Amino acid sequence: MSDDKQAFKPPSHKKINFQLPHVIAIIFFSVVLGIYIWSLCPTVYLIDSGELAAVSYTLGIAHPTGYPLYTIISFFFARLGGEPVYNLNVLSALLSATAALFLFLTARTILKNTLLALLPASLFAFAPIIWRTSLTNEVYPLTALFTLLILYCLFRMRDERHFYILMYLAGLSFTNHMMIFSLVIPVIIYAIIVYRITLPKILLGGILAFTGISLYLYLLARTAGAAELNWGNAYNLQRLLWHMTGKQYQVWMFSLPMNEIMKNVSSGLSMLLRNFLYLFAGGILAGLYYLYRHDRSKFWLFSAIIALNIAYTVNYSIPDIEAYYIPTLVAGITVFIYGVRLLTQYARWYIVIPAALIIPLINYNTCTLRGNTFGLDFGRIHIEQLPEHSTLICTYWDIYSPLIYLRHVKDIRSDIIMIDKELLRRTWYIDYLQHEYPELFARIHGSVEQYLVELYKFEYDKPYNRTMIQARFIDLLNDIVRQAPGTVYFATPVTDQDLAQVQPQLLRIPRGMVMELRSDTTGYDPFDFTQFSLSPPRSINDLRLRYNIEMVKRMALNNVRFLTITGNTYAAGQAETWLRTFSSDRK
Repeated sequence: MSDDKQAFKPPSHKKINFQLPHVIAIIFFSVVLGIYIWSLCPTVYLIDSGELAAVSYTLGIAHPTGYPLYTIISFFFARLGGEPVYNLNVLSALLSATAALFLFLTARTILKNTLLALLPASLFAFAPIIWRTSLTNEVYPLTALFTLLILYCLFRMRDERHFYILMYLAGLSFTNHMMIFSLVIPVIIYAIIVYRITLPKILLGGILAFTGISLYLYLLARTAGAAELNWGNAYNLQRLLWHMTGKQYQVWMFSLPMNEIMKNVSSGLSMLLRNFLYLFAGGILAGLYYLYRHDRSKFWLFSAIIALNIAYTVNYSIPDIEAYYIPTLVAGITVFIYGVRLLTQYARWYIVIPAALIIPLINYNTCTLRGNTFGLDFGRIHIEQLPEHSTLICTYWDIYSPLIYLRHVKDIRSDIIMIDKELLRRTWYIDYLQHEYPELFARIHGSVEQYLVELYKFEYDKPYNRTMIQARFIDLLNDIVRQAPGTVYFATPVTDQDLAQVQPQLLRIPRGMVMELRSDTTGYDPFDFTQFSLSPPRSINDLRLRYNIEMVKRMALNNVRFLTITGNTYAAGQAETWLRTFSSDRK
């Protein structure tokens, strides 16, 4: 009987032994995530936020390089209950907090001290580059996670299996953002040389990397599946390659004059020093010294990552360039870990704990987006008081991007025709507009076809006439304004030379944040600023945000001046009161 009982005794389960390092790792991850959630943007933010949220929600194709991995992951978050864009912002926080956890684990491996690892991990998690991109729906947190996963895998490499994992992760990382090449290429070369990877294993690793990269076939699949948002129209391998490599943006890459490159070098280094709170930058020098003396191969590895990333980034001119320094930040903090290892030989290590705790307090006001709804509100105020079936032509991405979200996710003001003037210079966008507004484009079919004939020459690198393309472009804009149903409005925060050539005989009359096109002022109804709901956020800690706030003030002042000149003194007083309140309001 006892033998039978023994035979049928359930197998014992091995208990997980949670030691102090595990507990500290869990607490660190939870604190970082909690601080991110506390400071999270509650809705759409500036630049690409609205477009990316709509792409995630509709399983579409985003601007180059397409970001298929992020799109697939974010689709499931966008479809959870609640506000889709808030869920996507939480996804960013989760990705960055996980990246910070892997940096903590890497630091603990190098330093052999769990508490000491909190300093570099905190420096990473609450660096403005990382913290700010963790609060909105952006692709950069996933790239930050990949950089840490790849380095973590490298530091744990023991045999070819780890090399294969590294190669697959490297390939997959390219499906999110190409800037990671500045880390991936040096790491792969380092792994091959230091671990003496043979040619057959390199070839197998290459196949695994290609398997990861093959996720870009998603772009072909969704194009064939008629994605609602289909940036680039990648219907063949040529257009897929264009989108993957960012051909559309190459006019801003490696074509800058030397004085602008040097200016970018200066601003980039200054920004990186701020992310290291200046004081901790000395730890990088100590780390480089340590590696040069004790591990020359890693010295050259991290030096190559930093040099390659900076050389790439300073030759590119876009507004959100700071996030492109993520590989440099990660490499710098990894070097900093070795600096801490050196410096703690001469100082008591536990003095770093207060420093790790104070970093988020120092950077909070610089980074927080808590309660910041300005990005969505900035787009909304351009359409909320427009008459039904109006046409709005935008010249500024921070206006149009949130409108994409409002239209495709929230189905708000779907009666309005919304057009981004700059995107009209791309054939894929013409296809998108023809699908969205078939009646309008049936009326302007002739001017569309004439324009496309010239535009195709430009896109496919055939001999083209720049003057002819511009002439056809202006003809198309004129035809849109003539044939558009309802009243036409321009959203032009700054003077636009193209729109100045469109129906120049018509008046541009300020109406809130837009300019109404009219033949005269007869029957003009003054804009009601008392119904205009917009306030600046509590913290104006972003140059782009500050610029957009100034544009709101400029447009409101245009209304005041116009209403005063035309004798609408009461309406002018309302507009002036609103402007004065807006200028002083901080919630």
